[in-house]
This record gives sequence, C-alpha cells and structure tokens, in this order.
Amino acid sequence: MILDTTLAPYAVAFLVLALVATVTAIAVIGDLLVRNRRQRLARHESIPTYYRGLIASH
Repeated sequence: MILDTTLAPYAVAFLVLALVATVTAIAVIGDLLVRNRRQRLARHESIPTYYRGLIASH
C-alpha cells in the first residue's frame, strides 16, 4: 500500500491553524471570564446567570 504524501503539507498546515484557533479561543474566553468576574461577584450571580443576562441585554 502506497501512501499519498502530496497532501501532507496541507494536513500539517490545517492542524497548526486548528491549534492556533483553539488556543486563541481559549485565551479570549478566559479573558472574558476574568474581566467580568468582579462585576459578577459583586452581584452574587453565577456564571450562567450573568452571561444569560448579558446576552439578553443586547
């Protein structure tokens, strides 16, 4: 069985981009949670309650 290696660079590029996108998404979500933590704790709200109200206000 002969493997087709012509697509290997594209597969590697796709995996690298997927990894970068995943790390970026985690960083953005983490930043959002940290920035809004102080406001949420001041109101004694849980995370789902706070973000549900934030989404509903838009």
